[in-house]
Amino acid sequence: MTAANSENPEKRLASIRTRLEAALQEPSSTVSGALTGLEADVALVCTAIPDLPPKEAHALAPEMKHVIGLLELLSEAVAKKAAEQPPASDSATLHRKAAAAYGSSGRRKS
Repeated sequence: MTAANSENPEKRLASIRTRLEAALQEPSSTVSGALTGLEADVALVCTAIPDLPPKEAHALAPEMKHVIGLLELLSEAVAKKAAEQPPASDSATLHRKAAAAYGSSGRRKS
């Protein structure tokens, strides 16, 4: 987050929205640099809003709703992408496969 919008919840919220929209444009890279620090930025916005004058806080509500919708879409995209991936092998399974391939002496079976 830049210094220019580090203290301004409206600008920070706009930055969050832009980053989420960018991540949703390329669902194959949803875990990307665009999302780095997202949780902290969302927390800062949520912390700042109660300290705003009521009129300013209420003015942010539509943007907050939109960002929440984008977060839901991102969650769905990540879940869909995860479901498309083959199940990961756990380390015990990998260890057994390696042991079977190389034998208990550490040498590869001929």
